[in-house]
Amino acid sequence: MRLLVADTTWNIAGLAHALRKEGFYITEAGSGAELLEFASSAEQNAILIDPDLPDMNAGDLIARLRADHPRMVIVVVSRRVEDAMRTRFMARGADELFEWPAKPVEIAARLRAYVRRTCGFASPQLTSGALTLNVEERAVHWGQMPLHLTRLEYELIEMLMLRAGGMVTREQIMLQLYAWQDEPDPKIIDVYICRIRSKLAAIGAPEDVLVTAFGQGVRIPMLTLPERQEAAA
Repeated sequence: MRLLVADTTWNIAGLAHALRKEGFYITEAGSGAELLEFASSAEQNAILIDPDLPDMNAGDLIARLRADHPRMVIVVVSRRVEDAMRTRFMARGADELFEWPAKPVEIAARLRAYVRRTCGFASPQLTSGALTLNVEERAVHWGQMPLHLTRLEYELIEMLMLRAGGMVTREQIMLQLYAWQDEPDPKIIDVYICRIRSKLAAIGAPEDVLVTAFGQGVRIPMLTLPERQEAAA
């Protein structure tokens, strides 16, 4: 998952560093205006904001983000969260307020839960036929067989599963994986897809687990296990 972070204080910079270790990709914005620009042009699963912004009121920023991105997970991070602050920011559109320092593993788990619920999944285990992905454990299986993926390969599979069968363009994948940071040639996406298909085939999965459409993108059909068996018959 990718987080867009208003990296304007040491407080949230410390949290961003800790969340990188928990497996998140981080896009850093140096101001509220830059965060708004990134939010409208990049791919992210959640946005983290420190109340102490250099260029705008945090409540106004949250309200603008909520108006433009109704389903986005928006979290405020502060060293001290009081009831009045919680009420004020949640009324403007924040989903949650986190106090930091705190245990990074707990914050990471809560962020993943918010993101998957926003995408329509009640359980941390996402399923398409025999393919399962556990968001909390960051593990992928075909049936009982584990699928050993690199970090970027896992991020790609997770992105597709969270889209619940929807087509994802290569541009969207590039933004999710790299967010303009040291971007390789876009053809690298074809390499990742080829590698994932090879790894799936090695443990008995069919090629159509990943469906590509020329000029459109790639998707993972969200099938129940009986539907997958019928499709393979």
